[in-house]
Amino acid sequence: MYPHFDSFLTETEARALASDPARVAAHSFYPFILYHQRWTKFTAKGTKGKVKERPIRFAARADAYIFSYYRHLLSAPFEARLKELDLGDSVLAYRRIANPGGGGKCNIHFALDAVNAIRKLGNCSAIALDISSFFESLDHEMLRARWCDLLKVSRLPPDHYAVFKAMTRYSVIDREGLYERLGFWGQKHVSRDGVPIKGFLVDESAIPLQLCNGTDFRQKIAGGNGLRSLIEVHRKPYGIPQGSPISDLLANFYLMQFDKVVATRVRELGGAYFRYSDDILIVAPIEADAAVDLEAWVRQEIVCHGPKLQIKAEKSAIFRYWGTGGDQTWIRIAGEQGKNGIEYLGFRYDGNSMFLRDSTLSGLQRKAASSAMRLALSLVQRYPGKSSSDILTDVNLSTFLQRYGRVHDFESKADNVKNWTFWTYATKAASITAPLGLPIFKQLRNYRRNMRNHVKRALEKKA
Repeated sequence: MYPHFDSFLTETEARALASDPARVAAHSFYPFILYHQRWTKFTAKGTKGKVKERPIRFAARADAYIFSYYRHLLSAPFEARLKELDLGDSVLAYRRIANPGGGGKCNIHFALDAVNAIRKLGNCSAIALDISSFFESLDHEMLRARWCDLLKVSRLPPDHYAVFKAMTRYSVIDREGLYERLGFWGQKHVSRDGVPIKGFLVDESAIPLQLCNGTDFRQKIAGGNGLRSLIEVHRKPYGIPQGSPISDLLANFYLMQFDKVVATRVRELGGAYFRYSDDILIVAPIEADAAVDLEAWVRQEIVCHGPKLQIKAEKSAIFRYWGTGGDQTWIRIAGEQGKNGIEYLGFRYDGNSMFLRDSTLSGLQRKAASSAMRLALSLVQRYPGKSSSDILTDVNLSTFLQRYGRVHDFESKADNVKNWTFWTYATKAASITAPLGLPIFKQLRNYRRNMRNHVKRALEKKA
């Protein structure tokens, strides 16, 4: 349940709309509502981390039902094509892949598979790459050609073309500007320097789930009554909105030809190719010089599949491994990522064991400090007159630990465990990756101790 422009549809109404090609072809799609998911990258103490952001656009309810249904329609031919191209074990994200132990695989299993590939080859090189601004770089004409190829048609049917157009020539409205226009957001305070400070003017729960009716949308949002329109149309010949129910599938099948070319070359070398959305890992029994050449070739190859697609050299890392069994030695021969071992899908491998990625834990500790301060303030207000040590003895820290800790890295890489907290995710990861991942439990012990210290220091300041 989220605020948007259209009213609710029953399941029957939604199915009737999405499954009727004529209605889909004639459907008027609302603009996406845009917000930015922001986080600060971990950096050394005393320095300011780089703020990163990901634009998230979410669709109106009827539009989302249509996108979901067409994702369903395209999933079967997509899976068939992956099988035909022998890419089922290489293209990993946004798919349900059966786990031999039961259920479906998530990024924890995929990270373990990649590490096992390194250990199986023994003397090998591993190349980690990251596609920059993946969703924002997809070429529209190439996407349409891939879509036609998937359906085995020369021209998209009118209903599929309507969905294609809604995902390429889409429009957006910034959520903050929208809420300000509707009176839900605005100036609340003025700083000491005279700078206006904005915030919600109403409780967020009071914002209606249908933001306005059609008349108000035209008059207040789309430029009626002399007001400036809040609608921004995406006119570039590349880029699709990240966050819609169909975006992930489109991005996945867009790169199938690239995946096939690279996977074929890697397999000819006796190696393995893995791609999880924009994260690529190549493992091959080749020497360091050959690995450097292969990495450069992959960066050149991806441009052939879209002029805006790019793998930056500084976002690549190349590692060389020696040894088999439970003990491998390694060196990093190129790149800045993974100073303590190769990193993939939120995990690190040091030649012997798997760990949670260092920057994930370090960044979490920083977030923990502010969370602990809020907890300490509420505890001091709840138990006036008690000492900080008495409060700390009484507080159920385990509940706090298990509740706290949504981690950006895990949310973006683990599509079927999005409701897990850091604690549940990390303990599950340690169990799935055991025995390689048993050191994760030690990381969690340190995490528990550090969180307790954060709360203790916060209480001493507030008490």
